[in-house]
Amino acid sequence: MQGWLKRWILPDGAAARPTRGTLLQRVAAARGIDADALAGFTAPTFDHLKPPEDLFGAVEVGGRLADAVRSGKRIAIFGDYDADGMCAAAILVHLIRHVRGGDAPRVYIPERATEGYGLSLEAVRQLAADGAQLIVTVDCGITALEEVAVARDLGLEVLITDHHAARSDGRLPNAHAIAHPSLGGGDGTLCGAAVAWKVGLAFCRAWCGNDRVTPELREMLVETLALAAFGTVADIVPLIGENRIITRLGMARIARSSLPGLRALAEQAGIGPQDHVDSERISFGIAPILNACGRLGSAMDGMQLLSLPRMVDGTDAASERQAVQSVRRFAALNEQRKAEEREIFEQALERQDEGLGAARGACVLDDPLWSRGIVGTACARLADRLHVPVVLMQSGGGMAYGSARSIDGYSILGGLETCAEHLERFGGHAAAAGVAVSERKIAAFREALSAHAAAHRPPNAGPSVRADVCLVGSDISAESFAAVQQLGPFGRGFPSPTVWAHDAVITSTPRIFGKDRDHISFFVRLGDSPTAELSCTWWRQAAQSKRLTRGLGIQIIGSPQVDMWSGRNRPALQVADVADRV
Repeated sequence: MQGWLKRWILPDGAAARPTRGTLLQRVAAARGIDADALAGFTAPTFDHLKPPEDLFGAVEVGGRLADAVRSGKRIAIFGDYDADGMCAAAILVHLIRHVRGGDAPRVYIPERATEGYGLSLEAVRQLAADGAQLIVTVDCGITALEEVAVARDLGLEVLITDHHAARSDGRLPNAHAIAHPSLGGGDGTLCGAAVAWKVGLAFCRAWCGNDRVTPELREMLVETLALAAFGTVADIVPLIGENRIITRLGMARIARSSLPGLRALAEQAGIGPQDHVDSERISFGIAPILNACGRLGSAMDGMQLLSLPRMVDGTDAASERQAVQSVRRFAALNEQRKAEEREIFEQALERQDEGLGAARGACVLDDPLWSRGIVGTACARLADRLHVPVVLMQSGGGMAYGSARSIDGYSILGGLETCAEHLERFGGHAAAAGVAVSERKIAAFREALSAHAAAHRPPNAGPSVRADVCLVGSDISAESFAAVQQLGPFGRGFPSPTVWAHDAVITSTPRIFGKDRDHISFFVRLGDSPTAELSCTWWRQAAQSKRLTRGLGIQIIGSPQVDMWSGRNRPALQVADVADRV
């Protein structure tokens, strides 16, 4: 079925015309969640987390790290400049500092604009010259063959924790130990911060000599799980399996965290200690503020914010003050980021025909004025608009550096691997990657990636929306819609549940709102429940307001929400698309 903007994939069978079961039960069944497993799915516990032994190399890395701390080795943590990398580094800082009585390890986060992603020879030599004896990487390192070899030649012990794809030829760095979710038959979906947390758990067990860690360390592990949840959502890994459990358990502590940096970020995003935190509030509220310091400032500042010592038995006024000041600065950078991202997006959109190449399967564009730290977020918006993989880069001095974002069903990393002859450097995962290209090879790269994406992207790759179940009048209540939210967190791989209202009637004059007046809201009633009114919001679709007239019969696919504006709890739909009533 075709909606106004997207192709519709509708439920069939019992889901299309429900005869029994609550909305929660019907959505769960549509998602393949067995009725007997529903209670555990909606209320996971720490017992549902897999042990470190299930993550390749985690026990060995954790044990070596514990031995190094115990023997007094000078440890350096080498991280990445995005939110996942900052969270991963901060997790190990908190745990190591705790067992060393407040003595924090050295942390090295490369500058995005001048150093680029990953372990570098310059960084290795600098850390060795500064007296480091052990380097542990977080969220990077799995392809650093030469860098690890040089580190070992300099007498450094090297431990790698990463989740990015290894080299296509199968070669691994000659590190002393490697923790990686894709090795040893793992599914590879954990983010860098989650890998660091699992290694941290193994470290704590090794430090204590058994699986029962001290109460103080256990509490620190619980607190740092919030950082693993943050990294999981911010890195857009699939929210399925253990990722979902980590996120569900960890994000519940973000707003009331004893980590001053994390709590200050939440407060800056408008989240109070008693507020509910979900993946959307992390993705669109907290994560952009933290990421802004890595895009337009220094990621070391963000890591230091997240690493501020935990507040116990009251508050630390100095740490709180430092956290608030840092977060306010990051928020100002985020406003700058949004303005620059909008400009890059609009310019790239105007040049889309130039970027699509002959096969029109992917869009590759560069510009000397585009910020290397911001093109990634503009990439994601353009990929969503064009429904093709997108690569945007800052060019100059003979090289172009940038980011790639993909669409569902196509691995951008796989596409880049087929274009390796045209690239100086690349790395990432199926949904997102970083690239470095010689300016003279950009055209060839564009054509090669466009041709591969056109041949391998999924059929019907245009915009579509899928409804889990049909919505009936008896479903419309704040309690019913709130129950569906228990299935969260939602995100990549496990999107927000959607419902299909096939007999809605608009009962209000649509209202356009928002800073840029680009959103629209209206009310509807369903044909089988003329008294139950439903608030609808359609983001960025104010242009459809002329079609949404009062009294018009329509069909809607949207996500059930609970509108808490002004203290009122009322059922609401976040509209995905509208169609004419058949």
